[in-house]
Amino acid sequence: MFDPDDPNNQLFLTRVFQALANINTRKILETLAQGPCSRGDLLLVLDTSTARIVEVMEILHTIGLVAEKETREGKVYVFNPMGLDLARSWLERLYSIVGGPAPK
Repeated sequence: MFDPDDPNNQLFLTRVFQALANINTRKILETLAQGPCSRGDLLLVLDTSTARIVEVMEILHTIGLVAEKETREGKVYVFNPMGLDLARSWLERLYSIVGGPAPK
């Protein structure tokens, strides 16, 4: 649950929204939400470089939105929806302040 007085919650939430502000990051998350992908798979979806994907994946891994998994074929990235729980909690709090129902 989001605690507005917890500086760690505030910092984490800031990092999540900063990551989501980038279109390539959102495309990566949408792609991973459909199933695990290798770096090569992500290169086919995005118009970017391997270096940029590595950079974005490090950020997403640090904030808990993506996990790495070893398979027979090599490393794949997996979306971790629990990484969005704090952001969801904050959005629900915001909706409760304005008196509206939280989106489902």
